Amino acid sequence: MKPFVDYIASHPAVLADHHPLSEAEQDELFEALNQPGLPDECMTAEMADGFLTGCALSPQAVDMADWLEEVFGQVSMPNAGSPAATDRLLSLVLRRWRDIQHGFASDVVQRVLHTGELPHFGPLIGQVDADEVVHPVRLDEEERRMGEWLGRDWAVGFFSAIQRDETWKHLLEDEAHWAMVAPVLVFFQGYDAAQPDWDLDGDPEAISRLVHSLYRISAYWRTFHAALQAH
Repeated sequence: MKPFVDYIASHPAVLADHHPLSEAEQDELFEALNQPGLPDECMTAEMADGFLTGCALSPQAVDMADWLEEVFGQVSMPNAGSPAATDRLLSLVLRRWRDIQHGFASDVVQRVLHTGELPHFGPLIGQVDADEVVHPVRLDEEERRMGEWLGRDWAVGFFSAIQRDETWKHLLEDEAHWAMVAPVLVFFQGYDAAQPDWDLDGDPEAISRLVHSLYRISAYWRTFHAALQAH
């Protein structure tokens, strides 16, 4: 067995709570994953949320032990300061994983896309220090946006997840589907080359477009798998 599997097996309480994270618990997760004692490679809550979303949407299932290793930056559970705090951190992460999975359940996706039901999923995107945001947008010599911007870490986590699965190429390399991916990509780049005057940080609809694009991506993979099974 893998260390994370062993840890969870010996700490069953971390799986006991199945309630969705409250806003207060989401804030708690941000703080818990920002502790100085965690590994340097440990993801922030925002990056971890993007990563877990990418794993949840991926056409190939991702083993829990594998994504836990990526989130915490090591092959075993890090010490969060005390046994109780360590268990609490793991419980929060596992509950967020379930929240994301429930948010993209097949019946939920269909209702969101076809009946106008409000999405059950919302990305955990933190505030950006205004002093670190460069306005107007400036690019470096490699065409990368300078400074920080809304949702950057979330998008980095998401693309880190999908780069692990080559099946994503069926979607990412098909020009017919670029419009579906574009709302996610702009959070990764921090700007839209086709709209140089557009301000990501000041657009109140940007996150809503991101969320709906994720629902369309989820539906795409279900159609993709159905087509494969039909052959």
